[in-house]
Amino acid sequence: MLDCSFSAGADGVRPGMVIRQALANCPDAVVLPPDPVLYRSKWESILEALGGVSPEVEDEELGRAFVNLRGLDSHYRDDDALADHLVETVHAASGLTASVGLADGKFAAFAAATCSPSGASTVVPAGSEGEFLVPLDVGLLPIDADVISRLRLFGLETIGGVAELTVPELQSQFGFGGKRLWQLANGVDESPLRPQPAMERVEATLTFEAPVAGIDVMVAAAKQLLSRLRPSLRGRAARELGLQAELESGRGWERRLVMREAVSDAERLAFVLRSSLLNSPPTNAVRSISLRLGGLTGETGKQLSLGERGRLQRQLEETIRQLKTRYGYSPVFSCVDVEPWSVIPEERQILVESDG
Repeated sequence: MLDCSFSAGADGVRPGMVIRQALANCPDAVVLPPDPVLYRSKWESILEALGGVSPEVEDEELGRAFVNLRGLDSHYRDDDALADHLVETVHAASGLTASVGLADGKFAAFAAATCSPSGASTVVPAGSEGEFLVPLDVGLLPIDADVISRLRLFGLETIGGVAELTVPELQSQFGFGGKRLWQLANGVDESPLRPQPAMERVEATLTFEAPVAGIDVMVAAAKQLLSRLRPSLRGRAARELGLQAELESGRGWERRLVMREAVSDAERLAFVLRSSLLNSPPTNAVRSISLRLGGLTGETGKQLSLGERGRLQRQLEETIRQLKTRYGYSPVFSCVDVEPWSVIPEERQILVESDG
């Protein structure tokens, strides 16, 4: 279960519960089937709106984002006004009411947002993060569930109880992770912000007068959308292709493809569209369909190589670019010499994201 209403929560229902357990706690609950396409569409609208407030926005997960607000305080009356502006921004972009927390550090900000009612905000003054966290439940700590269970077995139900312990005491039970546990409990979170890269994309939507069905109609509509987007490409190629549809039932349908190579040829894009629709057609009649092309890049040519090494190198670079398009960052790292003469091994090299 993804979420629940306040009334269901009062009966003991919690996100993450299995449906059977939730219905046992609240027999009158109405179970709604999830609509991941709608959720993601709303979330992308929110992230785009937050990007208008600050250029550094981290997409932590669906429904949770971190925003770097440093340097923006001079544009607002005070921190409360800034927090209220974030609430208004989310509502204007999605119609949803958000809970906002402002603090120095990602964990303290998350805890402040969790403690805020829907549509409200909580500001934690700088330097008082540890004091703010004292009465909160240890379940808020961003650590493994088994560590949370062990803390509860030790009788530690609040974050303040964990903060009272020393680093050696925590390390004796949790190893090297004990130091981070102590830091989090005392309001110290040095986790860096990982802002999502700005990715240009073009999109077009076609709405039908009446719901339509059938692969041939879908393919024809997708090709028409592709023809609309061709002028926007302006000689560029797309690495990501996304199809979305609003079904007659009111639910959403989506297919997203990250291509191995950036494609600019209209016939090849049309072939990818048709193949996607044939393999996974919408499950119901469609009211509207949207086509999105992302990961735009300049058209490139291939230079043939007589050696095997050159071909493998190009394949590796292309794979890294594909992974970066899919995940928003490069999951492949390379070692860079920093102080190769150092007697400390950890200082000789560092890992940096590889762009291919």
